[in-house]
Amino acid sequence: RNIVQSAQSLLNQHAGTSTAKTEKHGVRLMVLSMEAFLDGGDEDNTGGFTDKQVKNLLKVCEIILKNPHLLHAPGPLYHMVSNVAILLCHLLNGMHANCSASAGSSSESGGGVEGVLFDEVMDSFMAVRKLLNLHRKCLPVRLRCHGIPKPNVGPFRKTMSPEAPFVDLGETLMCASRGCQGFVLMGCSPCVAAERAMSAAKAHARDGDNLDEDEFQRELGDLGDDFNLDDDTLFNILSRIVQN
Repeated sequence: RNIVQSAQSLLNQHAGTSTAKTEKHGVRLMVLSMEAFLDGGDEDNTGGFTDKQVKNLLKVCEIILKNPHLLHAPGPLYHMVSNVAILLCHLLNGMHANCSASAGSSSESGGGVEGVLFDEVMDSFMAVRKLLNLHRKCLPVRLRCHGIPKPNVGPFRKTMSPEAPFVDLGETLMCASRGCQGFVLMGCSPCVAAERAMSAAKAHARDGDNLDEDEFQRELGDLGDDFNLDDDTLFNILSRIVQN
């Protein structure tokens, strides 16, 4: 935590003397993400997140949307952004639950400051989710982070129950990394977390087996193409062998 705070202070000093071309977007994204991850949250605040934590999460979304090439950078940036999106899911679920609980006691639920914040978080989440899903499809199976589910809205949503979470994280295709899985399993009981982690490991193993089988079939096809020669080519090969 001290290292992250020191890095944040150095970046703030650098921001005062840097131009748009020299601004270190990747480093700033990493520091803001780590600062949001290390924040313990606030159970009494909106969605269980502190104001600074929400600000950092939204800032990370802004940076990656303006600089999508950072997802291709070596290192953990892609996984960090994916976990930021997961935290936004938790934030949306907490705000949605608070709004549903107070709907019967207040006629202004969904309005005011919380309504504006919910809309801003929702817009950021949808934009980052789209970007991450496009990037995820370009990666090998073993390098993919979470497959993030869409919100439970619209005419084709799976459940109409008002108690259902806004984003059902139970449908997340979890990353193979245990560290990344911890963001999805926040608030789950140890038994549920262990069960879901085991099912995710089996799914990744199954995908890996399918990938190996596809590569084997492709190699067989290439080998067959190499030996699928016409008569003239075979005669030329035989004539060279006889001449030698």
